[in-house]
Amino acid sequence: MRIRRAAWRRAAALCIGVLLATGIFSPAAAGIPMTPYGSPIPIPQPVSYDGTDRYAVSVSIAAEVSKSAGVGVVYLVSGTAYADAVAAGPAAARDEATILYTDKDSLPVNVANELVLLRPTRLVLVGGAGVISDSVITRATSLLGPGLRVERIDAGSSWDIAAALSERDFKPGVDTVVVASSGNFFNGLVAGPVAADLAAPLLLVAAGSLPSVTAAELKRLTPRRVVLIGNSDDISADVEARIKAIVPNVERVSGSDRYATAAAVRSRFFATPTGVVATSGVTELGGLAAVPVAAADRAPILLTQDGDQLPTATRDSLVESMPRRIFIAGSIGDIIAAEVIGYSDGSITMPTETATYPAWDSGYHDPAEMLTVLKATEIAYPNLVTILSIGKSYEGRDIWMAKVSADVAIDKGKPEILVNALQHASEHLGVEQALYLLRTLTSGYATDPYVHRLVDSRVTWIIFAVNPDGWVYDLQGDPYNLWRKNRQPNANNTNIGTNLNRNYGYKWGSGAGGNDLPWSGDYWGAAPFSAPETQAVRDFVASRVIDGVQRIRTHVDIHTHGEFILFPFAYTYANTAAGMSSDDHSVFTRMSATMASMNGYAWEQSSVLYPTDGDIIDWMYGTYGIFSFTFELYPTAAQAGRGIVYVSDSVIARQTARNRGALLYLIDAAGCPYAAIGKAAQYCPGAAAG
Repeated sequence: MRIRRAAWRRAAALCIGVLLATGIFSPAAAGIPMTPYGSPIPIPQPVSYDGTDRYAVSVSIAAEVSKSAGVGVVYLVSGTAYADAVAAGPAAARDEATILYTDKDSLPVNVANELVLLRPTRLVLVGGAGVISDSVITRATSLLGPGLRVERIDAGSSWDIAAALSERDFKPGVDTVVVASSGNFFNGLVAGPVAADLAAPLLLVAAGSLPSVTAAELKRLTPRRVVLIGNSDDISADVEARIKAIVPNVERVSGSDRYATAAAVRSRFFATPTGVVATSGVTELGGLAAVPVAAADRAPILLTQDGDQLPTATRDSLVESMPRRIFIAGSIGDIIAAEVIGYSDGSITMPTETATYPAWDSGYHDPAEMLTVLKATEIAYPNLVTILSIGKSYEGRDIWMAKVSADVAIDKGKPEILVNALQHASEHLGVEQALYLLRTLTSGYATDPYVHRLVDSRVTWIIFAVNPDGWVYDLQGDPYNLWRKNRQPNANNTNIGTNLNRNYGYKWGSGAGGNDLPWSGDYWGAAPFSAPETQAVRDFVASRVIDGVQRIRTHVDIHTHGEFILFPFAYTYANTAAGMSSDDHSVFTRMSATMASMNGYAWEQSSVLYPTDGDIIDWMYGTYGIFSFTFELYPTAAQAGRGIVYVSDSVIARQTARNRGALLYLIDAAGCPYAAIGKAAQYCPGAAAG
């Protein structure tokens, strides 16, 4: 049975609500969830065709389709010379076929098994014997029987293959010919659904030359128009002029890069699609097998990239088109997949914050990018993550926080840890450290037994930017403003801002390290908790006192720089000042030493580095007995030079990963911090320390 478009839609319906193979989305994602951002939102129908390589992805697509439709025709293309077979995508769509990949001399086991299940009556090999040998035909015939009809498109280059398929399927007088560059696989990929939808051949050119075989086929076809897919780097102005000499009516659809070109194709030919196919624009994992999927649903192909941010062009195209169905071809990452869904259904809205990092430091997440990642993470891991705001900054920005725990919506009384970053606006690396921890706890849950146990047995709260106003202001400098405080005006003078980490209520204003000078970077504010940002932190921590017991047991305040682990008290040099027992001091020193052994930092009492008053770790411990630490991230003072605060984005991955062990240890220690000194039984009788 041939694959009909309606059958593709029936196949898609079978997968509503679940992304297959990866487990990226839980079954709950198929419903209509409540989110912290508003009313219930219907989620599009996501279908994932996943696999470890292009062979497995093609098998995943074929297997899903065949559940309801069967397959009459299979196109076999080379798994190594796949770019030569770009024109096979729309050709397979015309034949209502599916595409499978093969090695040159043998069928991979999973492909052979899928052929047996599909039982096609016709097999089309794309490429000569130098690409797919006759032994593959022999093997396929042995699997499917002598009645199998085998056709080979025996041509040399990708231009020859495209021309041969065109000559096979089209007579002169076609309306449109679609042309892409053989040197840009991705433009050829997104051109496939266009050619299929327009019932047009797809021909290929070189970036700077018009192959004679392509020119000859254009002359034979005598089309009314030619549509070029790609910018002048992909298909030069000279090539365009040579095509116009054959067919005067030439239209170019392009963007600044492959992502923008795919978005432009969507806008021009699929203005209001009911579905889209998302696949990687970096690796060819989704590959040609995605083209018949797109063509059958009259869906465009949009491209994603590595990392955890959609290309702007792809994001904007999703928001504009709002498709009801999403097909994901190949592994494109759980957060990226969630962004595709979130921008499509409106659960992730267009960011409104405009402050950004300069291009040379764009490896950092700006405020809008950070929030997008947070919302996408919540969509990707609905049972592990909830995103909420703990309050507003002085200028009205949300202070975003993630709650991470298994069965996150259910309060099971687990030990808790609080992590916060960016109290000081210029300390950008802290946001990246907080995002790194979120990724570690979510992406590692399914694969890392230690992470799995911690997420099951603890609640981790992460505040990513306590000082969003100061952060935005700092980013508006040229390139930065070297800004530390919040943006709250001070009474009776023109100086702006309070140092948030001098504004907490414990020993506030003692003169140990802050001051009452509004112009100073260490100004402690008009009164304890006079800043709305510290009020928000205060109120959240107070809310975790349940039945008279503070649930938060460990805490870390992330700063830069120095490579230190610091512990209370900061306001005094005394080791065991009023309120700190010798056992508590021992816990602090033992835990600090353990964490320092993991990340290579130095450790000491905070006041030894320099005294401060009204800081968060003194307040957390002095008020609630929470074992609270400061991490001063990379670099050391000796390494810093001009980069005391602003370090290159090139260090982000290495320096945030450096703290993985220490942060996981701190989460683990929330079970009973006194276990560090062997006194869990004394201080935590009956508590879940493991």
